[in-house]
Amino acid sequence: MSLIRTVSVRALQGALMTSLCLSSAALANDTHRQSSAATSSEEAHWGYAQTLSPEHWDEVAGAAMCSTGVQQSPVALSTSGSAHTNVAAPSFHYGTSRVRMVNNGHTVVFNYDAGSTITVGANEYKLAQFHFHTPSEHTKDGVSYPLEVHLVHTDANGTPKAVVGVLIEEGFLNAALFTAFRHLPRHEGEESAPAGALINASALLPFNRAFFQYAGSLTTPPCSEGLQWFVMKNPIQMSDAQIAAFERIPHINPNNRPVQPLNGRTVGVQSAH
Repeated sequence: MSLIRTVSVRALQGALMTSLCLSSAALANDTHRQSSAATSSEEAHWGYAQTLSPEHWDEVAGAAMCSTGVQQSPVALSTSGSAHTNVAAPSFHYGTSRVRMVNNGHTVVFNYDAGSTITVGANEYKLAQFHFHTPSEHTKDGVSYPLEVHLVHTDANGTPKAVVGVLIEEGFLNAALFTAFRHLPRHEGEESAPAGALINASALLPFNRAFFQYAGSLTTPPCSEGLQWFVMKNPIQMSDAQIAAFERIPHINPNNRPVQPLNGRTVGVQSAH
């Protein structure tokens, strides 16, 4: 009986050791899976140079269009390579808004007060916000500009439908952005609303409103297509100090997507109106 008890005890100890080893292995595998999932989640956070670069934006959930789309933005604009277009020129109906900015980690977004619109043909869209890219996302005749502002217009459902792009060159101080650019939010998630500061987006448009027009997309994930782009042919100016104020925001320079292939699209150009 003693021998039987000894064998039974040893068998029980062996079974317990096997169970512990299996449990440890399972825990290690689960920890590895969690670690891999966390890494994948971090890798899927899109960006420009610091995180997931534009060449890999299609790895972000819901952003397959960034690589499969055939009408992607921005594009290289060419004065000589563009055809005259009869597309209706946008009609601007911009009012004054409070200056309300937020750093979303990718750019500084100026959320615009309700009431300002753009009319394109029979369609009216709301000016929802504008934001900046450095250097410019579109190039014109092979030239890249220090900054570019995008005025984003949405339909009644809040879907972006028309974007007006304005190239910015170094030059005179931009009075319309004077207060805003002295109080730019420098860190992701930070907001800034300088007391009493107002802006009218009309001041962000050049006096000569000749424009390029083409069918394009958002220039950030999910890279949705179906947008009308109007890029002003003539740039506006900002001072060197103003441009530098944006360029020096941490983790935002650069924040431009490279130009995308036209894939047979026609870029139209219309003279001043």
